[in-house]
Amino acid sequence: IVPETVQYLIDNIDRTLQQSIEIEQKLSMDLIENLSEIKEDILQRLQHFKNVPNRLENPNIYHLDVGVRYPNIILTNRLQPSSFVNSTICAQCDLNRPNAHCQCKMDLIWRGTYVPATRNELQRIQLQLEK
Repeated sequence: IVPETVQYLIDNIDRTLQQSIEIEQKLSMDLIENLSEIKEDILQRLQHFKNVPNRLENPNIYHLDVGVRYPNIILTNRLQPSSFVNSTICAQCDLNRPNAHCQCKMDLIWRGTYVPATRNELQRIQLQLEK
């Protein structure tokens, strides 16, 4: 774990909590009764990560399909077509200015090909699934 990155998270804990609660969860900060306790718990855990950056725990490794990551890459780089954009995404955009038009619109072109599996490929897949 990179201690400087953890320090960045510690320094920006209020903004991160606000983003998570108000934008992602669509709740008011006032509704969270034990916000200070939650914040303190998170800060303690982050401080522990910062103090002990070399971890010995075995991590959980997840395999994500490329098809799942691809839309995230599009959204992260703001390459989404205008149908994906909503007011929350526009509010977070660096290019969002009063009376500005969205500069992230793209014309999407289908570049896929349809290749159906042959009988042998289908049988091979079925055998693999049965094992």
